[in-house]
Amino acid sequence: MELTTPSDERSPESERSSKRLLLSCSRQEELLQMSTAISVPRGTVCFSTLPPSTPCSSKPTSSSTRYEVEAVHKLNMLQSNSATIQKLKADARRDQMQLLNVPETVSCLERLGITVEDLDALRAIHVTGTKGKGSTCAYTEAMLRAAGLRTGFFSSPHMVHVRERIRIDGAPLSEERFADALFAAHDRLEKLPQIPPSDPNIPPMPAYFKFLTVLAFECFLREKVDVAVVEVGIGGEYDCTNVIRSPVACGITTLDYDHVALLGSSLEEIAWNKAGIFKPGATALVSAGQTPESAAKIDERARERKVASLSTAPPLSAYAFPGGAPRVGIDGEHQKTNLALALQLARAWLRKERPEVERQLWRDEKTPWCPGAAFAVPPQWAEAIGRCHWPGRSQILERGARRFFLDGAHTVKSMQSCVEWFRTASSLSGANDENSDQKKEGGARSIALIFHCTGDRRPETLMESLKPLPVSRVLLCPPIASLRTPSSSDAANFFRPPDEQTK
Repeated sequence: MELTTPSDERSPESERSSKRLLLSCSRQEELLQMSTAISVPRGTVCFSTLPPSTPCSSKPTSSSTRYEVEAVHKLNMLQSNSATIQKLKADARRDQMQLLNVPETVSCLERLGITVEDLDALRAIHVTGTKGKGSTCAYTEAMLRAAGLRTGFFSSPHMVHVRERIRIDGAPLSEERFADALFAAHDRLEKLPQIPPSDPNIPPMPAYFKFLTVLAFECFLREKVDVAVVEVGIGGEYDCTNVIRSPVACGITTLDYDHVALLGSSLEEIAWNKAGIFKPGATALVSAGQTPESAAKIDERARERKVASLSTAPPLSAYAFPGGAPRVGIDGEHQKTNLALALQLARAWLRKERPEVERQLWRDEKTPWCPGAAFAVPPQWAEAIGRCHWPGRSQILERGARRFFLDGAHTVKSMQSCVEWFRTASSLSGANDENSDQKKEGGARSIALIFHCTGDRRPETLMESLKPLPVSRVLLCPPIASLRTPSSSDAANFFRPPDEQTK
């Protein structure tokens, strides 16, 4: 097993990131020591185009720091171990325990001296959905930052290091800032009793995601952000992030079947759960292309929750971009739907919170804008859209003679979108043709598929969409980089035992 790393000089942190993002394999028997390191609970695909006899190189990892040894270790100890998770899955009270998520999060915030009323100051944009919510949030944050606002961005999961989940002005917290905030919050939660006393079967310390949620809110308040862009973890109604009681705008991306054990087995149930983030007075926006049953349930929930308005984002083709076609930082046809929703969310926020900025950006606009209508995209936003970067999503990386196409998918439809993006991005849509240029050149560049699947998903279902691709090698990788991953590693995963993760 050899790690593919670039040879140019970079900072220690970027060096660590590249080593964990770019993995190639030369010996099949060592697959158990490898991971694509895109640590997401979904099927992950990496296509690598390799010239013949391309050598690999390997470099040692960097030395430990206070962040790596102490802070990440303390955080990882909040992960529920696999035995606990299996017990909860079999517990008849599992549905009832979901109901505790928001009250437990409120309790944690109060023990840190934060009330739900304090969260109103974040002027949040709350986004949920099955597919594309992370990319939608990334675009939204980038555009608002380009408008001169101080932004906070909470997302999940992380690709390389946990600090990616909490960003200020587009940048992850520094190792020092993250460690300081984590230690302060952890120590306070350990010392103070729960308010009010909770279920005795639930430990007094919050679990991993819940802790990161309250940590993000504490950081955003301390940093006095103008707007917090918050991505839901799972679902909406019972998600920890749903302690936000007065979001300025709420968004729902494309819905599909996922997490059915928690969210329901029908699209109506899933839509009901997702639309639980709607709040009175919020501007609600949804991606185009929802199924009739999803759209009907979303509309019903919007009326129940008394949102200010509910609108569907127009297609990206309806917007006018400077110079014609938009230049996007996150590629793929499916990303156009996410960008269209992000444009609506960002302008809806400005319209309510910074009308003077909106007037300046659209000073030549003849008629007042309202949510759901397309508009001319200002140059500042067009530039932000082009610069927007979301690692591991429709991403191409060049490393010497190698080219890596990185993407992730967690439903069959998402995997199909991933395949279409790869075909377009690699210009290999005709590679199966016997007369293709690749065949004429004698196969000068081979295509290797690196695939891993985490969680309870069935890899054979996700890989069905990959069959038509002209790959010469398939490398099936476990979602762990080592059988003895230390608890201080950002990649540590205690949710499933090592023997299951290496199957």
